Amino acid sequence: MKRSIINIAIIAATLTTLTVSAQAEARKGHHKAPEVVFAKLDADQSNTITFDELLANIDTKAQKKLLRADTNTSSEIELDEYLNKKRHNFDLSEFASEIVQCVQDTKDATGNNNIIVPDVTKFAAPTTKFAQLDTDNSGGISLAEITAALTAHQTDIFSIMDANSSGEVTLEEFIQQGERKRATKDAVKACIESIVPDTDPV
Repeated sequence: MKRSIINIAIIAATLTTLTVSAQAEARKGHHKAPEVVFAKLDADQSNTITFDELLANIDTKAQKKLLRADTNTSSEIELDEYLNKKRHNFDLSEFASEIVQCVQDTKDATGNNNIIVPDVTKFAAPTTKFAQLDTDNSGGISLAEITAALTAHQTDIFSIMDANSSGEVTLEEFIQQGERKRATKDAVKACIESIVPDTDPV
């Protein structure tokens, strides 16, 4: 049964890889081309992105996240508000190890090195993730806590993109990160759909 699940996930991920060009064309109508996003981030037009440039709008992004989720205008995102978002309301924790193994098997079978195998903590229960974000245990996620979480996430992303530790990210490295993100998302989605019935949490 386990082998059948993994095979289904591998087939789905392989089909996704084979159709990536068509998908990229389709995305152009909905998302900005990576070159456009890169140019916007490259404030000093040096043809590279520094960590400071990547974080330039972090406060604005954090504010937008708070405003969207804070339906009772308490200036914090409380647990019920956090769970209102579909992907936060879906608990995959009991399947975490199986999903991670499936993604690893998919990467091994397809040879797609753009797939980044996630840690099991990515699939922690929503209440656990909420508690991790609520660092002061106030019962709500504040603007400062959202900003800290976004900064930590962008720090991890920058480290991955800046593979040679130069302190700068080139357009090629930026595009490569986009390819890693798509490949990983497709593999995770295929594994979740193979392992957990009637789901679409990604």
